[in-house]
Amino acid sequence: MVKLEYFTIGTSSHVSGLCHSIIRGEVFTTCLLGCAYCYARWYRGPHGSPRPIFDILRLIKALGKLVEKNIPATPVRFSALSDPFQPPAKITLKALKLAYKLKVPVIVNTKLYPSEKHFKVLEDLASEGLLVLQVSITAEKGAKEVRILEPLASPIEERIKLVEKASNAGIPTVVRIQPLIPGLSDRNVENFLDEIAWAGARMVVIEFLRIEKEAFEFYKKLFSSYSEVYSKEWESYLPRTSNEEAPLIQVPLEYKLKTAELFARESKRRSLAFATCKEGLFNFHEPKTIDCCGMSFLEVEWTRRPTLWDLYLEAHENGKAGAEDLWERCEREGLLCGERLKLYPSWFSRDFNAHEKRLKSILKKPELVEKLAPALKYTGGHYVINEKIK
Repeated sequence: MVKLEYFTIGTSSHVSGLCHSIIRGEVFTTCLLGCAYCYARWYRGPHGSPRPIFDILRLIKALGKLVEKNIPATPVRFSALSDPFQPPAKITLKALKLAYKLKVPVIVNTKLYPSEKHFKVLEDLASEGLLVLQVSITAEKGAKEVRILEPLASPIEERIKLVEKASNAGIPTVVRIQPLIPGLSDRNVENFLDEIAWAGARMVVIEFLRIEKEAFEFYKKLFSSYSEVYSKEWESYLPRTSNEEAPLIQVPLEYKLKTAELFARESKRRSLAFATCKEGLFNFHEPKTIDCCGMSFLEVEWTRRPTLWDLYLEAHENGKAGAEDLWERCEREGLLCGERLKLYPSWFSRDFNAHEKRLKSILKKPELVEKLAPALKYTGGHYVINEKIK
């Protein structure tokens, strides 16, 4: 039996600073999809044969008790380290049915086309306003390299069909371009977003590729003829580690800004909401009333933890902001912070308090805030909007 704390994502600068949703509805021990870029390998080891995690049912029941007491629950993300619809996904079906029964809000993220039984419970959840469906798609239809990178994921065509089917069924659907791979995801942005919009998605979320340094040549060989970014120096993903020492690297900020601006502009033209995930490029997020997970599409009471997004909103609305403004906003908006966490059981409040402590530490380091959230700049004792990337 695993402790309920297992289902809470641990603290780090990126997660504590940028993630609203830290409850992961992990239903499998590993993932069989074998995606070349899989981030989960760094946390739970290589791909393998997945086993069900039955304690997910305990998590849903614990959150159901909060809902029963009219205490807002934070949505459960199915899932962070493995695809929830890996066959036969019986545990996923049980968990989602239980979430429906107990009225626990969920976010489901997948690269697979679910069975009819699974789709039916997604419809049931959406009918009660309890679901946001996220479909992960890395490129437009016809991109041959996708089969190299995602050998066992559903074909792009099927994932687009899932977006269409879900949207037609009234399920709020978000497309996550995760990761956004230079030379693949950005090859024909207008056609790519046309496919997404035509299928009925409500929102696009992008998260840029980050890889082990030794994997760089693999991607360069595949995509250098499509993108000049492979001729440039990639940057450390770890905020306080030099490029030379970094085990994980990411695309340069210059490329991120140019590409995020393009996706944001073209998404807006197609009436798609837009956000970045763990990039801190808040200036491109539209509308400003929606969070980066799409939780705002839920139609039940829910809550989230504060992040640097809230600091940005204060600066956006008032011209400048300090750490105290973030915490005042947290109280005003009824977010998961401070005294409010005393309403929650210890397994829940302990980890949320740990993330709050880490966020407070981040706020004391302006250079770290600027690294995590380039949309912000520290000057004159306050954070302001970084006009250079506006």
